[in-house]
Amino acid sequence: MTTSAIIQTIVVLGIVAVALVYVLRRVIKTTRGKGDCGCGCGKDCHCNRKHCP
Repeated sequence: MTTSAIIQTIVVLGIVAVALVYVLRRVIKTTRGKGDCGCGCGKDCHCNRKHCP
């Protein structure tokens, strides 16, 4: 492998790692009830949970 291929691989793996951390953080916040439930009201939703997806 050339140096540029190694650098490209490292950059891509870094981007994937950051995206994975972001997604996991959102999933954990949502499952704990501290994140947006997806109903469109935002994270301070006062909707009944049975209406939320």
